[in-house]
Amino acid sequence: MSALLHQEATSALPEWASIPMMGFLALVIVARALFVYERQLDQQITWLLVWWLGASLLRDGAVQTILLGVTPLTLSDIRLLTHGFAMLGAAAIFLIVLAYRKVRKIPRRTIIGCYALIVGWMLVMAWISAPARSMGVAIEELRSVRTVTYMAIYAAQMPLAVAAVAYACLRILRDGEQNRSTRLWAGLILCTGGVSAFDHLTRFANAVLMSAEVTNGFTDWRSQSNDVLFLPTACVLAAVVAAPVFAAVRAKLRNDPSSVAVLTLTPMWQDLSTALPAMSIESTGLLPNSVDREHRMRIECEDAVFTLLPYMTEQERRDDATPTQRCAAIVNALERRRAGAAESRVATPRWLADEDELLRIAQAWTKRPAEAVSV
Repeated sequence: MSALLHQEATSALPEWASIPMMGFLALVIVARALFVYERQLDQQITWLLVWWLGASLLRDGAVQTILLGVTPLTLSDIRLLTHGFAMLGAAAIFLIVLAYRKVRKIPRRTIIGCYALIVGWMLVMAWISAPARSMGVAIEELRSVRTVTYMAIYAAQMPLAVAAVAYACLRILRDGEQNRSTRLWAGLILCTGGVSAFDHLTRFANAVLMSAEVTNGFTDWRSQSNDVLFLPTACVLAAVVAAPVFAAVRAKLRNDPSSVAVLTLTPMWQDLSTALPAMSIESTGLLPNSVDREHRMRIECEDAVFTLLPYMTEQERRDDATPTQRCAAIVNALERRRAGAAESRVATPRWLADEDELLRIAQAWTKRPAEAVSV
């Protein structure tokens, strides 16, 4: 095993810093898996943290020692797996952006296809790096086109995903309907995404220089600073996405009727607030008691549906539709509104004033169809 391979494959962060950060990532993952799991957006955020934690663990020296002792893996193999986990994280980021922009659920085949593409790239990278792995050296030490090709595939995934994030964040920052806290989070995510993109692009630049047998202060810094940018950035984003856990825990612990209603309404309310930000008051999710939160969520959900009524067909507005059909009608209407369809003059249906019906729609929201449906 070469010294350069150890530098490139193992985290440069001291254990007193890396262990608490990995522990924090694990804690947020478990908390989100237990309390924030209804929406596809939330699921992909949790998967992103899982992939990032996996990459961090595979870069940890103690974990590497264990794997080298109990498995036939070499350090070169572990580095390949580390890169694979980081690339799977990029796929999760792309799916997060897709889920954020679409109220309709992402089709399962899209999710499978996105991750399958990354697995395919990993197999290509395994073939490219085979000579280096057989010799127990870093891919950079081949100093050939293999080095550049391998690192180009690896380094491209995260900047591409971050570009999609940046586009979504810039749209939020330009959107006059978005509230202040949403703009703040968008700005923070944009900054951390920029750090992550810089991390990956400098890895590629380092590989190009080393393949050309150029060694300087930049290559020395890049080779000796593994995880210095990655793990702290991952923890900042984990802190951002941990916020919904506290509201969910608070509602579950109280277990009163209003808290139960808040838990039921939250997925639909979050999606409609994202799609129609003008319908939402910034402080709704932060109100001190569940009664007030339920009241505000109901009003905002009803206002959002009322706004979409002119874009629903007569069949979609009928009184005998099932909750799942009403969810499909809401999504169809939102898509027509975004497409600039003409509004029709409609009377407010009786079911919109039915508080129990609103809860039934909210209960069916996470089961709404992924494809366009005629109701």
